[in-house]
Amino acid sequence: MKVKSSISVLFIIMVFSVGVAAQGINYSEYDRAAGKYIDSRGLVNYNGLKSDIGPLKSFIDRISAISPDSHPQYFKDGGEQLRYWMTAYNAWVLYIAASEYPAKNSIWNILGLFRNRDIKLGGKAMTLEDLEHRIIRKRYKEPRIHFYINCAAYSCPPLWPTSIIEGKTWDVLNQAAKRFINDQRNVKFDPAAKRLYLSKIFDWFSEDFLGYLRDQKGNGKPHISQFILMFLDGPQREALANTPPEQITLKYFPYDKSLNEQK
Repeated sequence: MKVKSSISVLFIIMVFSVGVAAQGINYSEYDRAAGKYIDSRGLVNYNGLKSDIGPLKSFIDRISAISPDSHPQYFKDGGEQLRYWMTAYNAWVLYIAASEYPAKNSIWNILGLFRNRDIKLGGKAMTLEDLEHRIIRKRYKEPRIHFYINCAAYSCPPLWPTSIIEGKTWDVLNQAAKRFINDQRNVKFDPAAKRLYLSKIFDWFSEDFLGYLRDQKGNGKPHISQFILMFLDGPQREALANTPPEQITLKYFPYDKSLNEQK
């Protein structure tokens, strides 16, 4: 009897584990929350999301249990891994901000959301700062992530109302880069003054952009304008392309840290 009981318990555990893992990550619960409460500007109805937090909480529970580190077999390539990590970042920020709404000082307080908040991914405790800097940035060295992940501030890149479709990570990152760079609140060139106005994101993470130009494009003397030109469209592009980088002066827009809520 004792042997049979042990075998039965082991069988149940194995079935449960396989069932959870086999399901992998279902992004539909995140999509339901995001699609309902994120508008076309990428701003969030936090009051509505807080009152209907169930789907987002279910998604948080799932990513807390499964990640590319804990179940690598369910993430077929780097694109699918990055899709998970970026969505997990946005989901956790949304969940924390909505859970504490209407309090707004938890995002950018003295200690900071990214240093003082614990999260869990794939059964491992970490912080949002760990997720951004030690996983997303360090592992993938992909500067376009700065146009997709969102820190719940107005000057952050706009949130997307859906998760990334399987196999479309790199396409969406290109779209996110174009969307951000072609918004004159983030990038604006004054050809007469030869002055390039940029989001502070280009200042804080300058090495990510310049390192990409050096390592991936073979540019021995990279300039941030050269990265901008990869995605910039319209009249500004021609003016910037015709201005030698060494003649360009950089100036950064003020960064609005107020909550990215719909008003």
